Amino acid sequence: MKKTFVIISSFWVFFGCTETKNKSTNTNYAEYATGFHIENKGSYNILTLKNVIPNSQKSYRYILISDDKKIPKNIDYHGIIRTPLERIIATSTTHIAFLEELNATDILVGFPETKYISSPQLRKKIELGEIVDVGKSQQLNIERVLNLNPDLILSFGVESIDNSLNRFNVKGIPSVFIGEWNEQSPLGRAEWIKVFGALLKKEKKADFLFSEIKRKYNETKNLVTQIKKKPTVLAGAIYQDAWYLPGGNSYLAQLLEDANTNYLWKENNNTGSLVLSVEAVLEKGQDADYWFAPGQHTSYSILNQEHTLYSRFKATQTKKIFTYSLIKGSTGGILFFESGACHPDLVLKDIIHHLYPDLIDSYKPSYFLPLND
Repeated sequence: MKKTFVIISSFWVFFGCTETKNKSTNTNYAEYATGFHIENKGSYNILTLKNVIPNSQKSYRYILISDDKKIPKNIDYHGIIRTPLERIIATSTTHIAFLEELNATDILVGFPETKYISSPQLRKKIELGEIVDVGKSQQLNIERVLNLNPDLILSFGVESIDNSLNRFNVKGIPSVFIGEWNEQSPLGRAEWIKVFGALLKKEKKADFLFSEIKRKYNETKNLVTQIKKKPTVLAGAIYQDAWYLPGGNSYLAQLLEDANTNYLWKENNNTGSLVLSVEAVLEKGQDADYWFAPGQHTSYSILNQEHTLYSRFKATQTKKIFTYSLIKGSTGGILFFESGACHPDLVLKDIIHHLYPDLIDSYKPSYFLPLND
């Protein structure tokens, strides 16, 4: 099999101060994503990843080059990845969604805690032993990983994972961080399909797929831009006596904005979760017209049993609560967390369908459903 060779270092690796010039050089800065850009140098690409670990200023630069090409001189990089990849270990179900879109699931040979994979196609591969369970994401099984001898481990940006991956890097098994989950723009998350396209040498297909996602997303968004009266929206739920809800610059807040709603905490600048007192949320959100993403709750009976204050919200009384926790795979994985990042057009369509049901006829939601009784 083709083996990828990568050098990982905490410092730049310098071989000179200038890059070899190439007339076909083209820098493909992402339209929406902030965590990557890809430079086409003709015979190879340079992939730069950044913001892949929260609160870290690290960036990583990789040369993506095929086996039959010589490594270019006089450029700086953290690693070399021979493309297209043939054998990988992925560590997040979102990675699988991107592989599926590119018809490239055959290269997946290992995954931590395979019970979380919902894809029917990959469930069969797991049963046949074609995809090996390699332990836990933050503590991959060394022996299993070495036996699989992957070209690359696709990881996600958590510092503890960064440290544990070093033991594989020194044994010649490289890793890269896929940071789509750290993007706050829905289209920015989906745009990471271009990174997978570059790793698999399926750039044209990835570009086409993203352009279609963008087109559908904007078409759906435009359905409601002229509606002047915006419904008010609440989100989140109580956990350990505090209410966790999305910040005003978060992924879900952006979806609610594009769905033409008045998300009650949209003025907040937080990109992550807000942690507020239950009383503060009740005061501001009691009369909200709709409530989206109420944690893991799946029914009104469970909701009301958990906390008596839930019953005081208008959205509870009018049954205008919508959850992503009802649509699951055969082994219990929530599909919103697995493939929602890859399909923001469908997530947005779900939300708009529930807010304005007359706009989209005969539509079956993919991720958000009304809470059960």
